[in-house]
Amino acid sequence: MHVARDIIVVILLIGGYFFLAAGVLGLLRLPDVYNRMHAMGKCDTLGAGLALLAMVILIEGTSNVVKVLMIMGMILIVSPVMTHLIMRTAYDRKTPMVKGTITLDVYDQKKGKLLKEEGER
Repeated sequence: MHVARDIIVVILLIGGYFFLAAGVLGLLRLPDVYNRMHAMGKCDTLGAGLALLAMVILIEGTSNVVKVLMIMGMILIVSPVMTHLIMRTAYDRKTPMVKGTITLDVYDQKKGKLLKEEGER
């Protein structure tokens, strides 16, 4: 029985470390802050989640499992929100994008529309 558990844990750990390594490669290789944040935001959440899931399978004791699950829940909630916040700040500060990037400036159009509607009142 322990052999099957150990195989599952190894698969989860290899998967988690693969995604963490892919995120680091994306951080080093991609050209601008938006691409880098996209790579890190996706990969670190999934990589840490898989590694912590392997830890849940290995550890003993209900209180320890609950603690690891709480850590995993915090990572799953906070990491995407912080990635979005950092990207939004970079966008608002007009951080340059790679040449050839196609964007739809929906945010500014909505912002302008809201300002026009308030001015009409």
